Amino acid sequence: MIENIFEQYLSKQKKLWLERKSKGKDPTPELLDESEIRYEKSVWLNKAIKQARHSITTHASTFTHPDAKSSCFKFSTPCANNGFLSTNNVNCKNDFDLFGNAATDSFVKEIYLFLIESVDEITIWDHLKNESNEIKQFIQNYNLDFNEVKISLSKLMIDPEPPKTHKLLKQVYFPVEDNYHLLSLLTPSVVMSELLDRLNLIRFSETAKQARSLKRDNKFSEYDYEDIFDLTEVAFGGSKPQNVSILNSQNAGRAYLLSSCPPILEKRTVRLPRTDFFAQCLYRKNYQDSFVQLHKLMQLDLNNINIRTAIRNIIQFVIDQVLLQGFKIREYYSEGWSQQEYYASLPKLQRIWLDSMYAEQRENDSEWRKELSEDIARWILRSYEKVISESEMLGTAEINNVKQRVEESLRQAKEFF
Repeated sequence: MIENIFEQYLSKQKKLWLERKSKGKDPTPELLDESEIRYEKSVWLNKAIKQARHSITTHASTFTHPDAKSSCFKFSTPCANNGFLSTNNVNCKNDFDLFGNAATDSFVKEIYLFLIESVDEITIWDHLKNESNEIKQFIQNYNLDFNEVKISLSKLMIDPEPPKTHKLLKQVYFPVEDNYHLLSLLTPSVVMSELLDRLNLIRFSETAKQARSLKRDNKFSEYDYEDIFDLTEVAFGGSKPQNVSILNSQNAGRAYLLSSCPPILEKRTVRLPRTDFFAQCLYRKNYQDSFVQLHKLMQLDLNNINIRTAIRNIIQFVIDQVLLQGFKIREYYSEGWSQQEYYASLPKLQRIWLDSMYAEQRENDSEWRKELSEDIARWILRSYEKVISESEMLGTAEINNVKQRVEESLRQAKEFF
């Protein structure tokens, strides 16, 4: 079984190697001959035994400085699709980086990928570590000493040296009780590389490029496209990105930083009324579209259920917006604000409605709702008349109709309003 996995793995790696070397063209006869020698089973296995070394990592210190050779740390945790780009949802089976020169480490990567291949849900490395009969038989087929192979390949998976940092790393003193831990900061290169890939896909995919081209020509496109603004591009390794890590070499030394500037906050649109809520907190122009639609419907020489329903819906929408403004004042300002001398001219009815300190009075007394409903209904109808210059003059019947709707809205949503 391991033998079959080994053959399939080398065949796949040979195909990838040829594609990489031929750069999209048909491979030359010389390249094909080289691939046959490179991926001949005994040749590959003997080379793996000689070149295996501990360089697998997810957090590479060489991004801080190419000469900062700390221990290799491979962070591993169950993957969690939590909506963030972080180590625990990027660092799954094949997400890792390697220290050092990209030319030699590309082969170390091949060794590592072979060791994590599964055989009946058990990796090759686990077979080797547990000295299973299958792996022993596999190695004997190539006239190799099992113990020698295990010791050599273990160098790749287990760091023989104790963990160490490096003087060229950036460090920070982190307070712990009455003392400090000195922490060395490492770059999560697998996360950084994944971010680069995702941003490139958003910005430069064929679909995105086609959609942008159609937009420039002012033509219709069935595809959407996205963009990320205020990106900063950084470079690692200068003219020799391969000296930092293999991922850095594959990315030509490039990486992106997302903007971390604080947000620009809009000015708060909710203000406290000093003398009258309707005059100082409601702006007729904000309701202009609703009043225009209402006027168009009222001018129609029709009287059917659809027209009547549309008129009711528009009026109900305006009512809800007025009540929402009142709720915002209660939500944003602490109770008792209306007791300040500055707001002494505010009508008592509006204080009861807008100040949270009157919650008990609002609950026990329903008279305030009737008065407030009449005020809101009058404001809505008078605003309609002001906004629409050709509006029909509305009388007591319309006021009573809107008043009933306002009162019903207040009663239904009294826990909020």
